[in-house]
Amino acid sequence: MEFRWWYVSMGATAVLILGSMSYMGTFLCLPVEDLPCTSLLPIAGTKITAAPITTLVTPTTPNVTKTNSNSSIPVGTGGTVPPNGNKIDFTLSFQISSDFSKYGFDAPIDSQGANPDIKVHSGDTVTIHLTNPSHSFHAFGVVIDSEDPNSIVWNSAYKTADSPMKPGESGDVTFVAGTTGLYHYICIVPGHAALGMDGKFIVER
Repeated sequence: MEFRWWYVSMGATAVLILGSMSYMGTFLCLPVEDLPCTSLLPIAGTKITAAPITTLVTPTTPNVTKTNSNSSIPVGTGGTVPPNGNKIDFTLSFQISSDFSKYGFDAPIDSQGANPDIKVHSGDTVTIHLTNPSHSFHAFGVVIDSEDPNSIVWNSAYKTADSPMKPGESGDVTFVAGTTGLYHYICIVPGHAALGMDGKFIVER
């Protein structure tokens, strides 16, 4: 009896499994893009359009010449050239607002006339006439990077942060403008360029 009941039990289980699979086979299928659905059981499937395949494209970064964020002129490299015989002069003064919050050349930053662009040609002999009518200490230099007062080019520094111009002093610096590009003239006393003493020095061909 035990042997026969075991057969009966196995048969009932098989019937239940096959019945369930027959029922599930009507909706369980493997979707194939734009092809009839392939059922897990040999029952006619229903056509299901699969989701489109998305191809990921990694963008490429082109090689570009480094430029100043506010200008299309390439950043200068600080190279030297022989003098071309042309001489040119500029006059700049160190200015500070009455509340000492804004600095600039010729006027505090954000004021009319502050930090005028200086344009010269490569090989020009440039003289900068400097005055310090402010109530602070200053020094001058043409640099490659306005955030780095040590990137001075062409021996263009007048005074230093350790030995600056005192209030009321004046002086001149003369140098030969080198290779073309965008440079900056700044006060090289730490912090003064960030407060506004930062102008464009552009060397053209």
